[in-house]
Order: sequence, then structure tokens, then C-alpha cells
Amino acid sequence: MIGILIFPDFQILDASGPISVFEIAGRYAGTAAPAIQVLAATPGPVRSSSGVEMLARGLKPSHAISTLVVAGGRGVRAPATCEKTLAFVRRIAKRGIRVASVCSGAYVLAEAGLLDGRRATTHWARTRHFLASYPKVKLEA
Repeated sequence: MIGILIFPDFQILDASGPISVFEIAGRYAGTAAPAIQVLAATPGPVRSSSGVEMLARGLKPSHAISTLVVAGGRGVRAPATCEKTLAFVRRIAKRGIRVASVCSGAYVLAEAGLLDGRRATTHWARTRHFLASYPKVKLEA
């Protein structure tokens, strides 16, 4: 199962893009699309920066997750400072599960300590702030 982590003011493309990629990959592979769950610290409708809402499940432990994708967006500072969200991301990573982010979702991974000593990217407009905030991350700008 693929988990897509969102938060208030997330960028809709950062969630819907990966969802579509996994769907189409399954179609071309001739297999069923993988199960996908949208996740958030608070379950229920989560409003994106465009005003479109996605329905999210809570951050309950799921041993079925094989990949976690963290969306980015204007509201990324909230999950990057939410201990519940950071603990969830750390637990997933500690189990050896693939964790990735889209755009500024890298803030969540960096704050969780998952990017220390690793190469990463983020939105170009956030480069200076990211470098100042996370000097242990090798930012590819």
C-alpha cells in the first residue's frame, strides 16, 4: 500500500501527481493499481491550497504501507513541527519502508532527521531557508 501524507494547505499536485503515477504504472504493468491511502495528522477532509479537499485517514500504524510519500505545499511548516507527524514518519522509516517527498515535503523529512548526510531537493524558492535550517542535508539546488 502507498501512503500519501497531506496537511492543511498542501499542494494538490503533490498528492494527486503521485497517485496518478502509481495508477498508470499499474495499468502499463498489466496489474492492479496499488492500494493508496491518503493520510493526515487529523483524519477527515483536508483542504489544499487550491481549496480542493482530500479525505484523509489518521496516522494509525499500518504495517501494510510499502511506500510513504510526503506532499509539499504552503502549509508544510505545520507537519514539519507536528510531533505526531514526525514520530509517524520516523516509525515508518525505522521499519525500512521507502519514504519520499515531493517538493517542499522535504522539510518534513529533514525535520524528522531522515535527510541528515543525504542528498535532497526542495522547491527552488525555499533553497536558502532550507540550507539555513538543515545544514546537515546535502541540498541539490
